[in-house]
Amino acid sequence: MKNITIRDIERATEGTLICMKGEEEEGEAAEQRVSDICIDSRIIKEGDLFVPLAGENTDGHRFLPGAMKKAAVAFTSLDPEQLYPTEELMAEAVERGDLLIRVKDTEKALQDVGAYIRMQYEPTVIGVTGSVGKTTTRRMISTALSSTREVYETPGNLNSRYGVPITTSRMLDQPSEVAVLEMGIDRIGEMDILQYVARPEIAVCTMIGVCHMEYFGTREVIRSEKLKVASQDTVLFLNADDPMLREVKGHVTAKELYYYGLAGDAEYRADNLRGDGDGVAFDYCHEEKVIPVRLPVAGDHNVRNAVVAMAICDYLGMDPEAAAKGLSEFQPMRQLTKRTAGGAVVIDDTYNASPDSVKAALKVLSDHASKGVHWAVLGDMFELGSLEKELHESVGDAFAGLNIQRLVTVGTLAKALAAHAKEALPELRVDSFDTLSDAVALLKNELGSGDVALLKASHGMHFDEIVKQLTEEEQ
Repeated sequence: MKNITIRDIERATEGTLICMKGEEEEGEAAEQRVSDICIDSRIIKEGDLFVPLAGENTDGHRFLPGAMKKAAVAFTSLDPEQLYPTEELMAEAVERGDLLIRVKDTEKALQDVGAYIRMQYEPTVIGVTGSVGKTTTRRMISTALSSTREVYETPGNLNSRYGVPITTSRMLDQPSEVAVLEMGIDRIGEMDILQYVARPEIAVCTMIGVCHMEYFGTREVIRSEKLKVASQDTVLFLNADDPMLREVKGHVTAKELYYYGLAGDAEYRADNLRGDGDGVAFDYCHEEKVIPVRLPVAGDHNVRNAVVAMAICDYLGMDPEAAAKGLSEFQPMRQLTKRTAGGAVVIDDTYNASPDSVKAALKVLSDHASKGVHWAVLGDMFELGSLEKELHESVGDAFAGLNIQRLVTVGTLAKALAAHAKEALPELRVDSFDTLSDAVALLKNELGSGDVALLKASHGMHFDEIVKQLTEEEQ
């Protein structure tokens, strides 16, 4: 935001600038440049725009007086008398010359700023959404594009109705030739907001799963909301291997629509897949082109992610062989591989979990080249609504035919998963626990050299603590 002034922000939000020192000071103060946006007063930096948001338990306005000790300006929907309720706080605000922009809704103002800066970004913007695989797909697209172009991409996990405006607000801070933005939703109507802010010219939908069923209700609603990522000016890439996405052909808003994946009729597809222990190789095929690609990560889902990365590079006129070379050096952010002191491999996929992502991870575990015991360490999955028991059971059913010998579960819901896994794979040894500490004790005692263990659960299950305890001697 280094070239954005307070006056620019006032205009973008149709707000009203208030200078606590008085109107005489307002003109010069309004020309100050803003360095960044902050929604957490604990990490506020000098020169930031502070955006107080109303949460379930508290309102960020409570922290505004403290934030103004560093912030250049803040949004507010309250009167100064409400913000500075004591004479002492009011006197400090006047002495500092606090600058406030009065708006109707601070969240909407945040999004207006993000949209305002996005509209000044001239290169192509690519948006990535879907129930599963957004981050990995975004990273693969960025990796492939980076082989020949300067890329701006979503930092960290700033993919929500709060995060996307912060992401777009930084788009002009460094030169780039293309931007790749992750767009995640967990409520009806949120994609309308993200589309307004990000306005992608190219969009990807990875798959329609069962994440956040508590709020969406049905997969059809999830599909409808996710596909709002595209407008009539958007080139849309859809996963051909997802039946729910195949159904929308001819019924979706987009300038152009292309399918990618493993299906033989996809315009951009993978063929001749070959697993090689530490990764997978395949041929990328489009029209007459056949380009060999090797990924340092395993799994059919990662092949699909790589195919759409190649497809976008191809569509943009890039050298597909350069893109393939870039993907050969891909570094995953999740499913990190670590080792215990005893020589076991730990696949750390503890960031989050949904039924679809767990099933994909189990396939990766099953295909792992290790000659030792294959362990699945799984926990409860959240936000699945009334289908939570059925969906946990469906993960258990997915164990049929897999090369997995041990299953350890933690949590109440995961017990239903364990019961179905045992039915699907009778030779599977199953241990179910209520606490992390009990699971850790078993794993420390029985996880042996040459074994491989996948750890996956919803973030709220704190499976990262299991990883730390299993690998702490190595850190």
